[in-house]
Amino acid sequence: MGLYILSIVGLPFMALAFFAVLESAFSSAGIWEVISKAGLDLCRISIGIVGAMFLDVQVRPATGTIAAFVLLLELLFAAGAMLVDRRATDLGILQQSTRAYGILAFGIISMVIPAVLIVLNGSH
Repeated sequence: MGLYILSIVGLPFMALAFFAVLESAFSSAGIWEVISKAGLDLCRISIGIVGAMFLDVQVRPATGTIAAFVLLLELLFAAGAMLVDRRATDLGILQQSTRAYGILAFGIISMVIPAVLIVLNGSH
């Protein structure tokens, strides 16, 4: 199960971290902008992970319902991250660091959900 989690969640996360470090090194954007983009990318990656997970799971009567619920949950986290990204000042978030950490938190939580589902499923 550990290798399954590593291949499904760990490798995409590490690839994103690699590209975020490269972007912060070679881009003219500030560090908070890079962290904000990384948080949004984590949300996008987690949506793909959940979709791929339910292709791999054995077909059970409730799998479609569970897949739809988890996918909508992931979309809610992505929407929350986009809300903080686009409307931070309207929400009373004035510092770029607070905005970036909020978006990153949404991204990390959305990446944890597939890992928890793998552990709860207990397969592989």
